[in-house]
Formats: sequence, C-alpha cells, structure tokens
Amino acid sequence: MAFDDNGTRSAGACHTSIYVVLVVSFGTVLHPELKAFYRRGHGDMKNTVSVIDAALATLFLAALRLCSRCASDSPRPIPFWQKLRWAAPPGIFVFLVITLSTWANFLSYKAFAMLGPCELIFVWIFARFLPEERQIPLCRDLPAVILTALGSVLFSIAEVTGAGPPGSTSTSTSAWAIVASLLCRACQALMTVSLRSCCVNVGRVGVLEITLLKLLVTSLLCLPYALLTEGLEPWSTLADKEFWTDSTSAFLLLGSIFITTGFQWATVGTNAGLRSPLVAVLLGTLQPLTAVALVLAFSNSPFCQALGLKRRDSPLEIAGICCLILGLLVGGLCSLNSLKETRPLEVTSELRDQTLEFLDHRRAAAGISAGREN
Repeated sequence: MAFDDNGTRSAGACHTSIYVVLVVSFGTVLHPELKAFYRRGHGDMKNTVSVIDAALATLFLAALRLCSRCASDSPRPIPFWQKLRWAAPPGIFVFLVITLSTWANFLSYKAFAMLGPCELIFVWIFARFLPEERQIPLCRDLPAVILTALGSVLFSIAEVTGAGPPGSTSTSTSAWAIVASLLCRACQALMTVSLRSCCVNVGRVGVLEITLLKLLVTSLLCLPYALLTEGLEPWSTLADKEFWTDSTSAFLLLGSIFITTGFQWATVGTNAGLRSPLVAVLLGTLQPLTAVALVLAFSNSPFCQALGLKRRDSPLEIAGICCLILGLLVGGLCSLNSLKETRPLEVTSELRDQTLEFLDHRRAAAGISAGREN
C-alpha cells in the first residue's frame, strides 16, 4: 500500500511539474508572438484577436467541464447565477488585464515584459486589505518591494529618455507603454486578490469551473469592447481569403489561439494537481523572470526587428533591470522562508480542497495569472 501511495504521489508530482512548465512556457511566449502579429500590419485588430482567443479558450474549457461533470459535481450544486456572480469580479479584472496588456504590448513589448515584476508591488499593497494578511509583518517583503520599485523607476527613466528627444512621438509612445504596463500589473494584482476571495467564498467550486466562469465573463466584456474600438472591419479582414494567403500572419493568429487555450488548460491542471505552496512561489518568480530573460535574449537575435526591440545598454537601464531581477529573487526567497512558518498543505483527493489550500497563499494566483488571461 505504501508503495502504491508513493507511486501515485510521484506520478502526480510529475504531472504537476509538466503543467508548471507549460504554464511558464505558454505565458512567456504569448506576448512576443502577438507582438510579431501586430507588427505585420495587424495592430488594428488586436482587440478582436483577444475576443477570439478568450472565446475559444472558454469553449475548450466548457468542453472539459462537460466531460468531467459527473465526477466533479457536488451533491448539493450551487445555482449557476450564484457562481457567476462570485466569478464576476475576477472576470472583470481579467478583462482589464487583457485590454491593458494588449495595449501595452502593442506600444512596447520590451516595457511590458520588463515591468512584469511590478506585480509583486501591487500584490503586496492590495493583499494588506485582507484580514489574514494584516497579521503578517509589514517589513517581511519590504526589501523585495523596494528593489522592484527602484528597478521600475530606473528602467522607466532610461526607456523614456532613450526613446528620443523630449516631446517626440517615440518618447510619448514609450511613456504610454510604461503607464499601460503598470496599470496592467495593478489589475493583475487586483485579480489575484479578488480570485482568492471568490474561491474562498464559493468553497464547493473546482478550479476548472472557476476558470471557465471567469473566462466567460471576460469574453462577454471583450466582445463589445472590440466592436466599440475596432468595429466590424477586423472580422471582414479575417473572413477574406487574402488574409489567409499570408501564411505567416495565419500561423501567428492560430498560434495565439493555441497558446491561450493551452495556457488556460495548463493553469487548471496546475491548480488541480497542486500539493505544495512551493509551486505557487516558483510560478510567481519564474514567470516574470523568464519574460525578462526572453527580452534580453531576443535583443541580440534576428527576432529583434520583428518584435520592435532596440538595445540601448545605458547604465541606467542596466541598473534598473538588475534591480528588477534582484527584487524578484528576493521576493521568491522571502516567500520560501515564510513557508517554514506555515503548515504543509494536506494531500487531498478533493479538487475544491486543493483549490482552497492553494489560494490560501496570497501569491498563489499571481504566478498563474501572469499571462493573458489573464
């Protein structure tokens, strides 16, 4: 029996590790992939693409939900509209994250990716409003927050001043990209806090249904926003055979759909197989760290032109990037150290219990929601 139990745990850990790798991979490559699509002359349909990605990911998760319905439904099911009301706040924040990340990525992929660690600052601020967070010493995460804030300021100054002369279009674009990136990270942090509250209040709803309802709300908000900002012209373009004759554009569009759907599926798999808060800490650290590393790697590659990357190598920018990376690492170490003060998560076969245990840590949803879904 002990051998069987150990074998089951090992298999579960292996599956969770695969899901974690997929979450980090999909979440890291999505935005440069979309940026390449925008730079091929399709920036005027960026919000429409967000609708397509979110809607198809929702349909995919709905199919998974139908397949697992018999096994996951509770004896006393919660009314659909009640669950939808609980899932609405995080769904609204996901919509804001998608909208702002699309805007920021369109303006500057570099600024958007480099300012990813700023989410740590906003999570630290917003989480203080939760009653249980007030019991945590204020200074525990302060070194990581200060380093990240300093790095953000240094990088932003270097990005704006290095874009061109004051008042130029390039300078204005860089400034707006930074503003959009910071707003996006703030919304991601609010989504983290609201998603945690949603899961704790629902209690009997599994991670698959939480993600599905969240994306449903997001899709319903993305559609009118895309129609309001871009009209029907993008849909006409997508319906035209000429668009699909450009194999690169077609490949990038289909790739964004695949990546978004895969990201959401891997997110559900990660949450469902979670056995330790260590996974949440690793995701919260690795996701933005790999995004920063990818920008640095692309800056010295043939892809720099396709992604609109410009290497500046100013001392101010280098110092800012170093502080951002150091802030991430210090934040991860602080979280790992805090795990010693909390009890280990109990192994449970109930999906909802794993969800509640997982989301009982304030950074649990932060690493998962760093991608688009947003």
